[in-house]
Amino acid sequence: MSATQLKLIAGGLVLLLLLWGGSALFSRGSDSVRGSLDLRAPAQTDVDSITIVKASDTIALARQSASDWTVNGHRAALASVTELFQALRDTVHPELVAQDSSSFTRLQVDSAGGRRLRLRGGRGGKPLLELIVGTRPTDFQSAYVRRPGDNHVYLWRGQLGGLVDRTLDDWRDKRIAALAPDSIAAVEVVRGKDRYALTRVGKTWKVNGGATDSGAVARYLERLKAITATGFATPRESDSTRTARPARRLAVRSARGVLLSLAFDSTAGAFLVRHLVGTGGEGATVYRMNVWDVDGVSPAGRSLMPTKPMPTKK
Repeated sequence: MSATQLKLIAGGLVLLLLLWGGSALFSRGSDSVRGSLDLRAPAQTDVDSITIVKASDTIALARQSASDWTVNGHRAALASVTELFQALRDTVHPELVAQDSSSFTRLQVDSAGGRRLRLRGGRGGKPLLELIVGTRPTDFQSAYVRRPGDNHVYLWRGQLGGLVDRTLDDWRDKRIAALAPDSIAAVEVVRGKDRYALTRVGKTWKVNGGATDSGAVARYLERLKAITATGFATPRESDSTRTARPARRLAVRSARGVLLSLAFDSTAGAFLVRHLVGTGGEGATVYRMNVWDVDGVSPAGRSLMPTKPMPTKK
């Protein structure tokens, strides 16, 4: 065998090794390689609607103004919407992990297991971005994603996977009310037999006409600056509150009239809260609050009174 033939055989072997290595590298995502997911996330102001669809469940967010969004007809938490846009911008370079449709089911980026994220805006609801978000790896700080119609699957590091997993209640605005302490002239609390009125008299406060602990009153007024729920009542729970006698009531008044009126219905480990009158709240929505949070906005009357000094020993 001549030297020329040996060189040809050696060259052929090298070529086969290169082809085998390339095939192993790109086979079904068993090993990861760097890919290029050209994702130009639109600005939040350019998007009019966001939908997240999984099977028969749909989360539909709609922009009403620069600072107001709704989710499935309810008031949405603006901070949650902002987090989604932040997640679309903040990610390290996506890593290509598969480029074959046989990997879709395993990575849950198929039509059955994936969450389809769509962003639309402009005239006629022009599609601005669409992704299928799959399962989250064990680190829970990433997710598998692909574009519809594309066989390439990428590992996306960031919070996107967790955000598209949120439930409807997670997207809803849980703020019940926000009150400015300077606007408050009186607070009335009813909690069983404990009933009292906290009223402003000049620069001081009185409880049922008596003296108060100024520090305790200041902390209480600060607590009324943001009244927030932990969640929402179920339809069955909401129906039950319509006829039940509230366990507690809170009324906050300004010099001009009622600022806020809430009714609290006791349930296992929590309170169901109905917004009766005044600012904040969302229509007939019944909120859920923790017991300690309700205690914070409707404290016992004695907690606002001066502490009696301990008798001195003679």
